[in-house]
Amino acid sequence: MTSSKAVLGFSKSIVVDVSETPGLPDIIKTAYRTGGASIPIIIFADPGIEKIYGRYDHPSMKKQNYGVIFKDAKDKVRKAQADGTFATGPAPVIAKVEGGKIESWKSSAGTEIKAKLVGIEDDTTYLFETEDGKTLRATAAQLDKESVAKARKAAGLR
Repeated sequence: MTSSKAVLGFSKSIVVDVSETPGLPDIIKTAYRTGGASIPIIIFADPGIEKIYGRYDHPSMKKQNYGVIFKDAKDKVRKAQADGTFATGPAPVIAKVEGGKIESWKSSAGTEIKAKLVGIEDDTTYLFETEDGKTLRATAAQLDKESVAKARKAAGLR
């Protein structure tokens, strides 16, 4: 399992280019600076970006046993959700796609998946459901241009 799959299992990923660091919220800048000197750095925060639940740099992820590595952050997130202290921020805006059918979608790298489009979240994240019921999330950059256009049309977006 890759770290991105482990993270997507319970959170939303945001990839930040190092040159974009000055535009980050202060709490994320601090977590980034204290997260380690090696890239990539994975930071777990609540959607309201009010609290950091864990930060991991490349050396701490080298063993690739992500279920163990990220366990502490997952436990903290689950506890905060259970006790009502998990700041959710604004609810995502999802353009739902009703009656979608299983069809082929391509990634920007050219790999193909068979899934149905179920929605587009915050006009940036494409939500798919595979034949076996697994939910997949992809950004426009992760999909080829034709798949993005097809998804936006199906969701009634331009």
